[in-house]
Amino acid sequence: MNKTIMIVDDERYILNTCKRLLMDEPFDCIVFDSPMTALQKLEQVKPAVIISDQRMAEMDGVSFLSKVKERLPESVRIIMTGYADIESAILSINQGQVFRFLKKPWADHEFKSVVLLAMEYYKITSRLNSIKIDMAELKKDERLHGILEMSSAVCHEFSQPLQVISGYCCLMKDFPGILDDKKTTKEYMAIILDQIDSLAKLLLKVMTIDQYTTKPYTENHRMVDIENSSSIEKTPFDLKGKYQATRDQTSPPCQSKG
Repeated sequence: MNKTIMIVDDERYILNTCKRLLMDEPFDCIVFDSPMTALQKLEQVKPAVIISDQRMAEMDGVSFLSKVKERLPESVRIIMTGYADIESAILSINQGQVFRFLKKPWADHEFKSVVLLAMEYYKITSRLNSIKIDMAELKKDERLHGILEMSSAVCHEFSQPLQVISGYCCLMKDFPGILDDKKTTKEYMAIILDQIDSLAKLLLKVMTIDQYTTKPYTENHRMVDIENSSSIEKTPFDLKGKYQATRDQTSPPCQSKG
């Protein structure tokens, strides 16, 4: 499994500190003091986890991680930011560019904890992406085929809303001062609730799919196209959680339309 971590910061002492904190971990830690150089080496290094500072002379961290996401979407991205750059952290969360952020200055145990969590997240998602199946055998078990395609779709579609929710919760935990502003607190809670609502709608869609189409996910794997799949008209629950009585709550088995 890929255990490479790329750290980008134009302050050399920060890079040295990060390398020191990770020296006892089973990772390959590669550092760059230039985001432009890091981008040039991205395809060569192919890091599992990328940690970037927000304030850099050549390019800010949000812009850098945005380019990383386009070229290496499977990477797990972390941004280091201080309170003065909190708006940048929010932007990176909203755009789905980062898995987590690190508040500067950070405690050593906090840094290691976030990095280890990011590596575990990469491990889980890469296992799903690397599933290789004998297609001849797969055709013998269309039920397994459908389960794998659906699991890929759920993982993909649920990932960004969960990251946004996690990001805002971390903001409120790590920068408690922002909660003093009732307007900001209300705004953050509205965003979190909106993402929860999106997850509820996705879940409802998944639960009521009658027939589905698929789309490419990885080179050897397809996933259910949740947005373009058809759902049964009646469902046991509506989006507000109110029970809707139905005579038959058993939905027909999913059928693939290819």
